[in-house]
Amino acid sequence: MRDHGTILVPLDGSELAEKALPHAVALAKAQGASVTLLTVWEGTESELGTTFPSMAMEIETKAREHFGSYLQSLQTRLAATVPVETIVREGDANEEIGRVADEIGARALVVATHGRSGIGRWLYGSTASRLLRHSSLPVLAGGPHALEHGKADISFTHIMAPLDGTPLAEAALPHATALAASIGARLSLVRVVRWAVQSYPYTLPE
Repeated sequence: MRDHGTILVPLDGSELAEKALPHAVALAKAQGASVTLLTVWEGTESELGTTFPSMAMEIETKAREHFGSYLQSLQTRLAATVPVETIVREGDANEEIGRVADEIGARALVVATHGRSGIGRWLYGSTASRLLRHSSLPVLAGGPHALEHGKADISFTHIMAPLDGTPLAEAALPHATALAASIGARLSLVRVVRWAVQSYPYTLPE
């Protein structure tokens, strides 16, 4: 994890997505970082934009005003805790989130992993899973069970790194140790070992 840069939070306008904000704020406060809120809408570069350019321009103007106002309200709400900036982009969310992260030099992404509503419904599904698989930045993903508690005061004091003996699992250790060091958290390495009877169903080693 980078020791500089902002915490980037993609939002789709849904209530569940916003529940990831306390986690982003807690991480930013612990690292002395800022938070950047990003909303990506699909835009008007389609047949509509070609056939009805004036209508497309009007839709684009209203969309930018709407999303800008939405993010501004969140910025006002969070401004007392950490520095907050907002960005509205047009295009494909999968591409724009990564592009924005590179442009602003983000240190990490904070996302919620699924939901049932929202303006675009892009975040909770293919986009979130794509970020987890392909992002070049560390991704803090909050699942529904973690987010539904609605805790306003969140702190990171203990980090667990599950290991299975593979190099892939161990590749997460530099990020885990860097994160723990940057926020003063404990780090526990956990390995789950199967019962011998499961590994050796017909005979048991001494």
